[in-house]
Amino acid sequence: MRMLTTTPYWTTRNLASGISSMFDEMEHLTKIYDDRDFTPACDLTENDTHYFMSMDVPGLQKDDIKIDITNNLLTVSGERKRATSNDSNRKFQLFERRYGFFKRSFSLPSSIESAKVEARYENGVLELYLPKTETARPRKIEIQDGKSGIFERLIG
Repeated sequence: MRMLTTTPYWTTRNLASGISSMFDEMEHLTKIYDDRDFTPACDLTENDTHYFMSMDVPGLQKDDIKIDITNNLLTVSGERKRATSNDSNRKFQLFERRYGFFKRSFSLPSSIESAKVEARYENGVLELYLPKTETARPRKIEIQDGKSGIFERLIG
């Protein structure tokens, strides 16, 4: 004789809750290791003759970085790839570094000489030199004594 067994409601409910919790945890882990979650930090300084930009992009090679200027829009993009290992016994316990594609865009003032922008990459830091046009640079005006220059001709 075959016995019919039923699963109590509370056991089914716990199983459903456990499965739901498992999917929530998987979604959380996917968010943590999302390859599109890499945004390099950037500093921008200015003086009378130029702007200077410094961006932290450790772990990239020079060839992994692309810099474009189009219509006064500076775009820096690249990709930091996760290193792969041939060691099949290797088990990751912790992922804290961010990987993936990044793209940062900055609106430049029209006072930048885009043809003279220079970039260098060293020790995980990308640096950009953004020179100002001559007309955008401050100019010291000398105060003249007496009647001279345009004042001589105007007041004369």
